[in-house]
Amino acid sequence: MNNEKENALPKIGYLYHYPKIEEPKDRFRLDIFISSIPTDKHFDVIRCHVFVKTPKAVTERLTISHPWVYEKEAELCAGFIIMEDRKGKKEEAFTFGGNLTILEQEMQTIGTIKSSAPILEISGATPLHKLFTEELQIIFAKRQAAYSNHFEYEALLCQADPFELYLACLRELTEKLENFPPEDEDYLELLIYLHSQEHRLREAGLGKKPKPTLDEIFAV
Repeated sequence: MNNEKENALPKIGYLYHYPKIEEPKDRFRLDIFISSIPTDKHFDVIRCHVFVKTPKAVTERLTISHPWVYEKEAELCAGFIIMEDRKGKKEEAFTFGGNLTILEQEMQTIGTIKSSAPILEISGATPLHKLFTEELQIIFAKRQAAYSNHFEYEALLCQADPFELYLACLRELTEKLENFPPEDEDYLELLIYLHSQEHRLREAGLGKKPKPTLDEIFAV
């Protein structure tokens, strides 16, 4: 049976897993199935780009392809996950950090990302995630600008707990939109979305008090 699996092409390009309501402390997960042979039945991932933590505690872009003969585990830093197919099309996600494991099989390489914080799918089906990550880029750019040496910023980003970083980003962006109420309907929907995420965390008993702040995480 294992040989059949290893000799089979991927049946799907990628798959998101979400914690069950009754098990809120389960980890978020994204499986990415990479193969150099296309199936033309789904989004055929030929390579995947992620940002990993190096031994010097800075970020480095790692590109995963098939076959894979390098390190099988890595620690991810907050940033985009970019999946590409052979036609140049891309699918993206955003992680607040987590762990990556890589399993090589004969016909495919499977990258599994697990995190205590949501892994945000960015697609036409999730427009609020796209808007959320655009605001996250602004938030992180402002934090990085406070450092004369970007390596100091990257070191703090790498060591940040993914769930605490997620909570802090929720808090900062919610406060930003509440203090300057947006007239744009998309941003009003984003504010409602942020409140709904905080509500879900409280219902699951995961809303930390006091919540961490980005000032604490990125203390200059």
